[in-house]
Amino acid sequence: MAHKISVTGRPTSSIQDYGKYLTFDMEEKGSPNAPKGIPFRSKAITYTVVLSLKQFNKLNINREEFSQRRFLVQGEPCLDIPFEQCTGEIGVICMQIQEIEDKGKEDKGKENKGTPKKGSRAQKQEENKKQEEPKKEEVKKQIFVPKGTRNWMSLEDIKVPETFLQFTPGIAKQKIVEESIEKNGTVDKPIIIDPETHELLDSYSRYYVAKQRKLDRVPVHY
Repeated sequence: MAHKISVTGRPTSSIQDYGKYLTFDMEEKGSPNAPKGIPFRSKAITYTVVLSLKQFNKLNINREEFSQRRFLVQGEPCLDIPFEQCTGEIGVICMQIQEIEDKGKEDKGKENKGTPKKGSRAQKQEENKKQEEPKKEEVKKQIFVPKGTRNWMSLEDIKVPETFLQFTPGIAKQKIVEESIEKNGTVDKPIIIDPETHELLDSYSRYYVAKQRKLDRVPVHY
């Protein structure tokens, strides 16, 4: 059966990055009292924990905040870690790591749970609203970029020759562009313009529908 070891506490060193794996130190304090009859006392031991990059990413904690959190590390002692990488007294190969709450935070949470504040329902609604706002912003940022797009330009900056303005695009063409705007928020293909004069060269139907839908800007190609 493999050796097992569990270490609890905060990292006592910064993270050392070795590509596919990381290392950091943790200190486990010994018990102040030994069983009766044993003349020795258990002292603090520093462990060097080795964990994979995948394990670290699952924690969803950036490296600056890492040393401020408490963790439970379950793993196996190892003697094969290079001396220059194992700065602790004992090396530990991490099999599982999870963040644990500070005892002070847990006690505070219990107190708050036992004596709910007035207006807690309104506070909860406000917290839910704050969580939804980043999601809405994230969806807004996901803009569809048609293939061949070289730039984005305001419709007001595009010069349309009189020859285009004399006719109305066919219903079928308009429908294709309208469906794209409803689905992606913009036209299905970039509008062709002259890069120097910004004059419309082709794709008038897309320009026409975008103008009707009052789009702020459209993708263009030179």
